[in-house]
Amino acid sequence: MPRKYNAKQKEYLLSPDRAKTLDTHRVMSFLPLMVYQDVADVGSGPGYFAIPLAKFLFDGQVLALDVHKQMLQAVKDQADKLKLSNITTIQSAEGKVTLNKDSVDGALLSFVLSDTAKPEKLLKDTKNAVKNGGWMAIIEWKNHGLDGAPNKTAFVEESQFKSMALKSGFRFIGRYHVSESHYMLVFST
Repeated sequence: MPRKYNAKQKEYLLSPDRAKTLDTHRVMSFLPLMVYQDVADVGSGPGYFAIPLAKFLFDGQVLALDVHKQMLQAVKDQADKLKLSNITTIQSAEGKVTLNKDSVDGALLSFVLSDTAKPEKLLKDTKNAVKNGGWMAIIEWKNHGLDGAPNKTAFVEESQFKSMALKSGFRFIGRYHVSESHYMLVFST
């Protein structure tokens, strides 16, 4: 059974301790971002990546998708506090990307594939939403047993996520070491 972050964990997800272990700017430096792009943050949580993305995409849009209303409210609150008008929050259903076909230039899936029972469906929906010539990035855990990582029975190997993405129609661009505990796979459409 996949693990789930719940709304009560939003403080941890935005904590300075997390920033010490997973630098949003390092992650963004590996993405093929352009300031005018529309990017989906699938499984945005309280906005750990959505807010930095919105600051960078000053001539674009961030679509923050999450299943929890409380997480999306945290994104809105931060965006309002920082006067960011280029974030739209969208409540999604479990294991679904509720975006129109060819509606975004890129998609970031951070720790969402390991938290859903249907990662293949999520990847197919993402492929449908990303425009031709766009990109997708997956951030996941390097190993089970790490603080916050899935347990051994719920852990999915990197090669499996890569294979699922390729099967969904993405083309592999590269793998990046984004922290001691996390990797990122980047794909194009």
